Amino acid sequence: MKKIGLFSLLVLACLVALMAIFPEDTTRLMFAAERQRSGLELKSAVVDGETWHYLEGGSPEAPLLVLLHGFGGDKDHWTRFSRTLVQDYRVIAPDLPGFGDSARHADWDYSLTAQRDRLAGFVAALELSPLHIGGNSMGGHLSALYTHAHPEQVLSLVLLNNGGIDSPQPSDMFLAVGRGENPLVMSSLDDFDRLVAFASYKKPFIPWPAKGVLAKKTFEQAEFNRYIFTALKDERYVPLEPLLGDIERPVLIIWGEFDRVLDVSSIDVMEPLLPQAKVIVMQDTGHLPMLERPVDTAEHYLEFLSER
Repeated sequence: MKKIGLFSLLVLACLVALMAIFPEDTTRLMFAAERQRSGLELKSAVVDGETWHYLEGGSPEAPLLVLLHGFGGDKDHWTRFSRTLVQDYRVIAPDLPGFGDSARHADWDYSLTAQRDRLAGFVAALELSPLHIGGNSMGGHLSALYTHAHPEQVLSLVLLNNGGIDSPQPSDMFLAVGRGENPLVMSSLDDFDRLVAFASYKKPFIPWPAKGVLAKKTFEQAEFNRYIFTALKDERYVPLEPLLGDIERPVLIIWGEFDRVLDVSSIDVMEPLLPQAKVIVMQDTGHLPMLERPVDTAEHYLEFLSER
């Protein structure tokens, strides 16, 4: 028995050593394993000369869900959330242009109007309509803009802590931006924990050594994220308040009660404009419900979809 125990310890020590020596490869394998567990496959498609990277799972004949990540996020923000969805639905989660594995172009317009039109090209190229669409934060804002522009393609809309609303109670992020700060962009390699804590109330589990790899990648993208953030809040910004009343599709609104990025009081503005909406405020949750509480958030979404 002692020999078996010693052998196991040696194997574990070797694995830890390999992870320390090859953290990027280990992290890549971890993400691949997570996707496989969730029934998702990494795919790509070239649309108008640009390569879109996306995750897809579920039967091609099943009802289609298109899920859009938020600012600074990527397609894997939906991996754990999608685990139960793929049993009954076809799920597609793309890297939006400028994020994740997508190319970054210093001369592109990254306003949400431009992103909406690029998304329309992606949907058309892959023949994805009709679809249920939804997103978190910036992705929620974009999902609502897409639904407003293409109502004939959309079956339902889910908004998770979405942007685009002037909340009655200013969020911590709004106050920070007013001081000339941007809490959603890393200022150093040591800033990753602060960023995760700001965006989430219940920190998502990030295994070692993936945390260091993700911190490095996020910091490398910081300068370009600042560029995109400027595009999202300049004169091309499109508020949702004038548009929501035109949306007649079923809507699910999910918000974390402790969101510091976009305040939960945004719901007070949205409910009168979307009387058909089902609203869920999740306790002990921050800005990223699908990452902080993937199972609970997916169950809310599945219940909403089952009523359609």
